[in-house]
Amino acid sequence: MSKYSKVIAAVVATVLAAILAAMTGDNTISSTEWVNVAILGVGAVGTYFGPNVPGAVYTKSILAVLTAVLTVLVSAIVGGISTTEWLQIALAALGALGVYQLKNVDGNTNLSYTGTVGVS
Repeated sequence: MSKYSKVIAAVVATVLAAILAAMTGDNTISSTEWVNVAILGVGAVGTYFGPNVPGAVYTKSILAVLTAVLTVLVSAIVGGISTTEWLQIALAALGALGVYQLKNVDGNTNLSYTGTVGVS
């Protein structure tokens, strides 16, 4: 694991959501699907800049969950949820789970920070 494991999970979810939107449904990316990709991208940036310290162990996970919730809201509010949008929502949820579950390892102290309180 690296100290960027959580942000890598968020970036992978973003890239997969964009690829998925281009390759499923009508093979074009709708404006709603682009908004979902943009939300996931902003979530990845938030995950990168979120603190990685024992006192704020849930910050990155909370940002990832909020990103997934926004993805659901945009899809639901704008004309219903298509199959492609359901798949993007699933990727957002899996990205949030990855951010929560993966450990970031600080190379300077060799400590691992997880999504739970305490240092493992």
